[in-house]
Amino acid sequence: MKLSIRRDLVKLSTPILFEQVFVNLLGVVNAIMASRVSKEAVSAIGMADAINSVVIAVMSALAIGATVVVAQFIGRGDREGAASATQQGLASGVLLAVVLAVSAVVFREPLLHFFYGNTEPAVMSLMKNYFAITALSYPLSALTLIGCGALRGAGETHATMKVNTLMNVLNVIFSYVLIYGMHLRTEWLTFTIPGYGVTGAGEAITLARAAGCIYLFWAILRQGTFVPHGGRNHFRFEGDMQRAIFAIGIPASVESLIFNGGKLLVQVMIVGMGTAAVAANYIAFSIANLINIPGAALAVALTTMVGHDIGRGDDAAAERTMWHVLRVAWVCMIGIGLIFIPFAPYVVGLYSRDAVVIDVGTQLVRLNCIFLFCYPTTFILPNGLKGAGDARYTMLTTLIGMVVFRIVLGYLLGIVLGYGVVGVWLGIIVDWVARSVLYLLRLRGGKWKGMRLLGKRGS
Repeated sequence: MKLSIRRDLVKLSTPILFEQVFVNLLGVVNAIMASRVSKEAVSAIGMADAINSVVIAVMSALAIGATVVVAQFIGRGDREGAASATQQGLASGVLLAVVLAVSAVVFREPLLHFFYGNTEPAVMSLMKNYFAITALSYPLSALTLIGCGALRGAGETHATMKVNTLMNVLNVIFSYVLIYGMHLRTEWLTFTIPGYGVTGAGEAITLARAAGCIYLFWAILRQGTFVPHGGRNHFRFEGDMQRAIFAIGIPASVESLIFNGGKLLVQVMIVGMGTAAVAANYIAFSIANLINIPGAALAVALTTMVGHDIGRGDDAAAERTMWHVLRVAWVCMIGIGLIFIPFAPYVVGLYSRDAVVIDVGTQLVRLNCIFLFCYPTTFILPNGLKGAGDARYTMLTTLIGMVVFRIVLGYLLGIVLGYGVVGVWLGIIVDWVARSVLYLLRLRGGKWKGMRLLGKRGS
């Protein structure tokens, strides 16, 4: 059977695919650099980033709200509305990020001890420094995530590719210099930067995000899509626009908090299994992110495509779009899983030389690959439903899957029955299967149709 791929899907997803490949490969390089410092270093970064990911996920959820609202404005040909939605999303996102950043820095010690109180003292010390530095960059993350989300909603995925590629290239360069240090000696001068280890890794992320923000706003001004032409000289919060963004952003944020909060609780369970289990889990998730790149690209593209269809008032086209992307994603993800299974131990070995870490990490990566056929319905389809405005349903299904399967079943299999980190991951797999069924039922049932975020804009 021949699988034809729609031209608009190729146009939107190809830059995202290249962006994600590059970004995740650079993320792998960063993880390898940290792991070469020490096993304690990679554990500290992995545990701190588990908390950071919760905050970043909230910002990403607001970015999805901006993507959907901008996409629907673009779908109905209202670029002035798209510009206003972008400004409103950026303002509310940065305000929230500043509050979270200050709270994280002030309360970092009780927060880290609450989640990771049984951690080795050496790991805890490294984690406190790394977490404080990376928390200060939350407002920068909000700007880049929401700004890029708005650009994606307008179909400008080439611009977001350039922003994120630049940011991650700089992150690798800064990380190498600040983690290991640099010594240059020439005929005319001697220049030395000391290595700061885990602290340097946090500083590198912050500097790279700052550079990404500068480039993003330059790209937005040059591109011109989001520069309003209504003649207004000052900014003010618009209730209707904020409601439209948060109609997606709040359920998506709650969904992200549930999902990433659940992942954090799973991380806490794994901490009690020892440093090797923590390292294997972190490495396996890093590799899984690499494997899932094509699916992630299709998910982002699907949000924009469905948003455009809904903006035009064509629910039938939105349904056809979702089924089309699902078929493409099934072929991609199953093929990737089959390719990666035999090479899993070699890829895990790039991160660590520890035999136990390699063995456990290989089991986790292979488990992920075997069940990749669930990825399209678990992670791509809900993005299409959000593009149609149906964010509350995805929030509720995430709550069910996280509490019942990831946490409860993962605890029973991993700790009570003694299967360790592999048992915890089996709970994750059951969550994938359950949510896949629920999302497919929602798509077939059609209750997502007819949801409208946008009213008529006043003059």
